[in-house]
Amino acid sequence: MVGIGLLVICLQLIAGVFRRFLVVAITLLAPITVLLLIVQGLVNPANRTVVVPAGGFSLYREGLLIALLTAARLVDLIAATFLFSFATRPQDLAEALIQKGLSPRIGYVVQSALQIIPQTLEMVSRIQDAQRARGLETEGRLLTRARAFIPLLLPVVLSSLVATQERAMALDVRGFGLPGARRQRYVLPDSVGQRVLRWALVALVPAAVVSRILGWR
Repeated sequence: MVGIGLLVICLQLIAGVFRRFLVVAITLLAPITVLLLIVQGLVNPANRTVVVPAGGFSLYREGLLIALLTAARLVDLIAATFLFSFATRPQDLAEALIQKGLSPRIGYVVQSALQIIPQTLEMVSRIQDAQRARGLETEGRLLTRARAFIPLLLPVVLSSLVATQERAMALDVRGFGLPGARRQRYVLPDSVGQRVLRWALVALVPAAVVSRILGWR
């Protein structure tokens, strides 16, 4: 588990996205890890060995180890997802899948799905700037932010509906339903090393499942 995390972090350093992930780790993963340590260390049913004696609120080694294992799995999952999201262009992914035989319609759906979250966040930022320019207070106390939520939510929903309609129109404009062979705009490189690594990772999946069944942790 630790080895996988270190490998993903090394790949993040190579891709140049580690600083962004560090912000997520500090603001999101660190509080979750502390909460897991406290809860599991106090009330896990497997707790037997006291590490930090504090009367009725003692921390136990078994619960702390379970919390660390859970946190490590969570870090690995989020780090890998983060690496994939920020190091892979949706256009390249969809184009590569299409070149491997995927339907262009499904490839466009995959590309659109991967772009929805970044586009929505960008849309929300633009709408917030526009609302501030009109004199709407969007920062400050919780009550002030709650008042600004409805004026912000309505433009976001309407803009999302318009964007969905535009994606549906793009399917027809780009000729996805036309018969005949399609010409590729560009061919993504696929070296021997990439193919070997890809098939090695595919082979590791059943190996990991078998090792899990046999009791490996």
